[in-house]
Amino acid sequence: MCTASWLHQDGGFQLLFNRDEKRSRLRAGAPRVEMRDSVLTIAPVDGDHGGTWISVNARGLALCLLNGPYRAESARSRGLLLSGLAGARTAGEALEKLASANLYSYSAFKIVVLQPGRSAAVAEWDGVAAKLLLDGDAQVPLASSSFDPAGVRVKRREEFARIMGLRPASPARLLRFHGSHGRGADAYSPCMHRADAETVSFSWVKVSPREVTFFYTPSAPCQRVPGQTIVIPRAT
Repeated sequence: MCTASWLHQDGGFQLLFNRDEKRSRLRAGAPRVEMRDSVLTIAPVDGDHGGTWISVNARGLALCLLNGPYRAESARSRGLLLSGLAGARTAGEALEKLASANLYSYSAFKIVVLQPGRSAAVAEWDGVAAKLLLDGDAQVPLASSSFDPAGVRVKRREEFARIMGLRPASPARLLRFHGSHGRGADAYSPCMHRADAETVSFSWVKVSPREVTFFYTPSAPCQRVPGQTIVIPRAT
C-alpha cells in the first residue's frame, strides 16, 4: 500500500514516496546513515521486521518497494530484500543481485531502481514469475493497495493526470499529488486515509551531481508534520 513518483533533472532525479500501512503496524525508525557493502546509504527502518521500503546511497542509486497482492506462506520480509540491495553501486548491480535471489520465499512486490542518467527500472515479482521493465519512467506514478489493487491504481493515476495537466512534471506538482485527497480522503486518494490504514510517512529523495538529500516525515504529507533532512556528499 504505497505511492511512488519521480522525475529526472539536473544530472540527477527526485523520488517521492507515500508509505501506506495498517494502523496496527509498529512505528518505523527514522532514516539513518550507515555503510552497506562499503557504500554510504540512507534508509528508514521498518518497525515490525527491520529492513526498509526506500533507500538511497552516496553513489546516487535509489530503491523503493511497493507490495503486491499475492502473499507467500512463511514469507520473508520484502524490506529485508531491499536492504540487501541498498549498497549496490549501479542499477545494473542491484538488478543482478535481485536476479540471483530466491524470490519464491517473498510475497509479491515491485522494486523501482533509479540511477542518474538512465530511465528507471521496475522489477516485478507476482509470486510465480519475475518481470523487468527497463523503461520504468512510463510507469509513473506507481501505486499499490491491498484494498482494491486495480481500482486504486486507476484512481491515483487519474489524480496524477489531473494535477499534471498537459505540463511536464515538476517537483512542486509531484508534491501536490502526494498530498492530494482527490475527491475525498479515502482508500483511493494518493494521501490515503481509511479506518484501518493510512499514509504513515512521506519520503523525498533528491540526487544531484554533488549531493544526496533524504527528507522524511513520519506522517501523511497532508498533515505537514516537521520532518528531518539528511544530506551526504555524492560519491564519484
